[in-house]
Amino acid sequence: MRHHMAGRRLNRTSEHLRALLANLVTSLFTHEQIRTTLPKAKEARRVAERFITMAKDSALHRRRQVAATIRDPQALAKLFSVLGPRFKERPGGYTRIVKLPPRPGDNAPMALLELVERSPRAAPAAETKDQKAGLEKSAPAEPATTAKAPKKKAAEPADEAKEPKSKKAEKPSRKAPTKAPSKKKSKKTDE
Repeated sequence: MRHHMAGRRLNRTSEHLRALLANLVTSLFTHEQIRTTLPKAKEARRVAERFITMAKDSALHRRRQVAATIRDPQALAKLFSVLGPRFKERPGGYTRIVKLPPRPGDNAPMALLELVERSPRAAPAAETKDQKAGLEKSAPAEPATTAKAPKKKAAEPADEAKEPKSKKAEKPSRKAPTKAPSKKKSKKTDE
């Protein structure tokens, strides 16, 4: 009998289960919502709520306790600097599980695990794209259009200098290297 055996094993070893839950919770704190199976979402919710409660205190010992599980420094920093203060006044229930249609391949019950007080989804996505491109965060739409415009402007003078025949000439030059190695290979086989 399973007396006092809380939690689900999810058909995994204890090490695998611990790593799975750590990865799910790290993704939840990074993206503020994740799509997974219903049993995994229910287990990840238990871990996430404990960590958010620890983040409300923001003591060094609490940070180290959470850091033992969450290895991503960015997710850890977000948990203690953004999520902990956001849920400071809330006495619990930081996450919600929304049931989704079953997965088409194996009919597994799916769910969306998300934080109750979420930040807008569009703003963080635009900032991360800008950060990857090395652009400023203040105006995400403007730098993207200006970054694309110089490429087009740079390409237009080159297009004007070259005639459409030169574009056709570029295509065979691309095909030529693919043919050349095949000839080299045949020479090597002949030798």
